[in-house]
Amino acid sequence: VLHFGLERDTSNELPRRSGYEVELELPIFDSGEARLARSEAMYRQAVARTAEIAVRARSEVREAHSAYRAAYDVAKRYRDEVMPLRKRISEENLLRYNGMLISVFDLLADAREQAVAVRSAMEATRDFWVAEANLETAISTGSPGTFELKASVAPATAVGH
Repeated sequence: VLHFGLERDTSNELPRRSGYEVELELPIFDSGEARLARSEAMYRQAVARTAEIAVRARSEVREAHSAYRAAYDVAKRYRDEVMPLRKRISEENLLRYNGMLISVFDLLADAREQAVAVRSAMEATRDFWVAEANLETAISTGSPGTFELKASVAPATAVGH
């Protein structure tokens, strides 16, 4: 590396001097290996962080899909099996009550059980919609932990360029 410059000495003890300066650096001991090793280490670190983000993203999507599928199965079972069966049981109990085969207390107990089944079906449907929203979030953007990890990768890769 060759540097040119102007030099001026203005000390109070000596007379004023000015002149030119030429500096020539000979890289006898520094061949740039330290900078190259540092850059390679930063690159490997960025690659490792990127791989970690990819693993976390796949894991989050897999977990969200599993929760979605389970919630879907529960909500579908309530919709297709439990609710029609509860409706049929209630209709049969009403017929039995009209035929004076069960008491009003049995009919009220059946109504309470039907209300519990309806509430459970609504909760299962709610859980399904929440799981679907979580799955969509995991697929499109990722979780907040992924954003923090992505933010920590960005500065490391910017230094290498």
